[in-house]
Amino acid sequence: MKTPVLFKLLSFSQILLITVLPFASASTDLVNYTCRKTPYTVFCAAALGLDPRSSTADTKTLGLIMVDKVEAHAKSTLTKIKYLRGKAAHPRTKQALTSCEQSYGFIVSAMVPPSKESLTKGDYKFAVEYMNAAVNDVQECEAGFSGSKSPISDSNDYEHKAAAVASAIAGLLL
Repeated sequence: MKTPVLFKLLSFSQILLITVLPFASASTDLVNYTCRKTPYTVFCAAALGLDPRSSTADTKTLGLIMVDKVEAHAKSTLTKIKYLRGKAAHPRTKQALTSCEQSYGFIVSAMVPPSKESLTKGDYKFAVEYMNAAVNDVQECEAGFSGSKSPISDSNDYEHKAAAVASAIAGLLL
């Protein structure tokens, strides 16, 4: 007698779940454990949960993933800043956006690469310092709008959280 196809498919699915679930659970546990030790637990878990690399990552790789998020977001924010600066009517807004453009450019060119290198080589204290510097640059960018909400407040908030989480994860490795 032939085994129905549906039965074979169900059996295969059960075997697959039994094989994969322990690993998924372990990686989810590491992400949750790590994120609980950062200043933005929910943000951290959401950001890492969206990246497929986190499913097989160790703590160092989770740090690298967050630094990648800092870089990707900084690049997209730079594009947004350039667009807004071109349309800005007020000279102070233009000046503040120019300052932010410099800060975000510096994050991409001078903070992200050494952070990645530091994490890769095991020199974690430098990743902590560079990501803390990125946090400070983003705060200065926002402050450049003289206390009023900037046109890139949401971007600054994301970048601030991502860099703070990356720094905290690198700090766990010290």
